[in-house]
Amino acid sequence: CRKIVTPKYWSNNTNFYMRDLWKVKLHNYDVVAVYGLSPIMERLGEKMKEELKPGSIVVSNVFAIPGWRVSDDDDGKGGGKGVFLYRVPECFGSKK
Repeated sequence: CRKIVTPKYWSNNTNFYMRDLWKVKLHNYDVVAVYGLSPIMERLGEKMKEELKPGSIVVSNVFAIPGWRVSDDDDGKGGGKGVFLYRVPECFGSKK
């Protein structure tokens, strides 16, 4: 059994969903958190590139998205903690 708890300090318009990323359309989402494994990251990156709107943020835990450029807020090493931050559409430019 899983329970999602929303801390009191988050905005009333913040919602969290656990969904199958292959089935859900991402057009309406502002932030996507990815806990994926290396074998799916390229395919998932292609899907997100097609569906996410400008201004969206993608946070990937442990594995970088191949061909994507990390945000200037990130040092390119996952912030040194294995977390990669991407901003759409800037992440689609050439790699650092």
